Amino acid sequence: MLNRLLPLMLLTVISATSTAQAASLRCEKGIVETGDMQEDVLALCGEPDQREHTPRQIDPDGYPAEGSVTVDHWSYGPDNGMVRRLRFIDGRLVDIDSSRR
Repeated sequence: MLNRLLPLMLLTVISATSTAQAASLRCEKGIVETGDMQEDVLALCGEPDQREHTPRQIDPDGYPAEGSVTVDHWSYGPDNGMVRRLRFIDGRLVDIDSSRR
């Protein structure tokens, strides 16, 4: 019986530990988290100190290449030595990273 329960217990532990949690960032006007749109982040955090924009790839016919996306990187700070970097894909916040300088 233990041989049958062990795989089930392992699967339960693995699925419980792999549950993704949204990253968040506290701004002057509220909290943003992964999944938010760029407009929402601008409204809550204001203009970033630095922006980088990578547009979609365009195929030879002038259309967006299949599977290509826009990627934006925004940075806030340093604020008390902390820099916050946000990455957007097609306008949606997908990653928040903070580090000390």
